Amino acid sequence: MTKKERVLRAIEFRKPDRVPFTCVAPGISDIFYRQPMPAADWQPDEGFYPNIHPLIYAISGWKYEKKLPWNVQSPGFERQDEFGCIWKSAISGIGEVVRSPLKNLEEVDSLPIPDPRAKGRMERFIAYQKLLAGDSFVLGLLENGIWERSHFLRGYEQILMDIITDPEGVGKLLDRLMNEWYVPLINIFADTGAHGVMMTDDWGTQKSLMIRPATWRSLFKPRYARLIEAAHRRGLKFFLHSCGHIHSVIPDFIEIGLDVLQKDDIAFMGLEELAHACSGKICFMSSLDMQRTMPGASDAKIFEETRRMIRLFAVNNGGLIGTYYLQPEAAGATWRQMLLMHAAFIAYGRYPIK
Repeated sequence: MTKKERVLRAIEFRKPDRVPFTCVAPGISDIFYRQPMPAADWQPDEGFYPNIHPLIYAISGWKYEKKLPWNVQSPGFERQDEFGCIWKSAISGIGEVVRSPLKNLEEVDSLPIPDPRAKGRMERFIAYQKLLAGDSFVLGLLENGIWERSHFLRGYEQILMDIITDPEGVGKLLDRLMNEWYVPLINIFADTGAHGVMMTDDWGTQKSLMIRPATWRSLFKPRYARLIEAAHRRGLKFFLHSCGHIHSVIPDFIEIGLDVLQKDDIAFMGLEELAHACSGKICFMSSLDMQRTMPGASDAKIFEETRRMIRLFAVNNGGLIGTYYLQPEAAGATWRQMLLMHAAFIAYGRYPIK
C-alpha cells in the first residue's frame, strides 16, 4: 500500500493497513508537506526582518538582502510578513503580531494582497516534491487561515469589535482573502500535484469558542464551506488545524465536508466524549494531547495513551492520522517522547485495531 493510499483510506474510512503517521522526515512520513514562500522580489520594509525562521527561507531559495542575525526570532527583533503585519517574540519563536496594517475596514478594497502566483512562491518546494515525496500524500500548506489572517491584519481586539459593529466589512475582508489568496493557492497546489491542503485557524479558548457560535455560523461557516468546496472541486482533501475548546462547531465542520481536523490538544474536551461524538464522522490528525497528556509523561503512559487514542478514533476502518508536535520543548515535552509516541503508533496502529 502506498503512503498516499494509506492516508486516503484513513480519511475516507476505507481500512488502511495501519494508522498513517506524519513527521518532517521524507521517506518515513506518510505525508509530504509543501509550503508556499514569499515572492522572490519581496523584502520586508527597512528596519524589519522576515517573520519565519531563516532556515525555512534558506531551503526555499528565498534570499534576504541584509545579513540575518542568528537569533532573529528572539525578543530583540521586530519582523514583518508579506502582508505587512509586524511580529515580535516575547521569549523566542515566531511570536505574535504586535502591529497590524489595516487601520480601518473602509480600506479593505485597497488592502495589498500578495500575488499567490508570484515567482518564487512554489518552485523550490515543487522540486523537493519531485525529489523527495515518493509515494507520499502531498499536503499543501495554506498557513494562517481566514480567521487568523484577518485578526493579524486588523488586530485581535479590533476584529472582535468589528464582528459586532461591522460584520459586512469583516465579510468583505474575508472574501478578498479567499478570492485573491486562498482559492488561488488551492488551485496552484492542485495544478502542481498536491493531494490536499491544510489551513491553520485556532478558534478555541480554554473554555469556549472565541466568538458566539451563532455569529461564527453566520459569518465564517459559509466561507469555510466555499473553501472546502473549492478544494474538493479540484480533487483535494481539506485539513484544518484548530486548537482550543471548539466542540460547539465541530458538527458544523462535519456538515460542510471538512476531511481532517488537526488538533494538538485532542484530549482537551475529553477524549472519550470527543470520540463518542465524532469517531467515524471525521478524520482526526493528532499527537498525544500536548496540554494534558504529554508533558511529564512516563514511557509507559505514552504507550498506554497512544493505544487508547488509537482504539477510540481509528476503529471505524480509519479516522486517525498520528503526528509529531514540532515544538515539544515549548509545551514542556521532549523529542524523546515524540519518538516513543511514534513507536507506539507503529506497535498498536495496525488494522484490525485491537
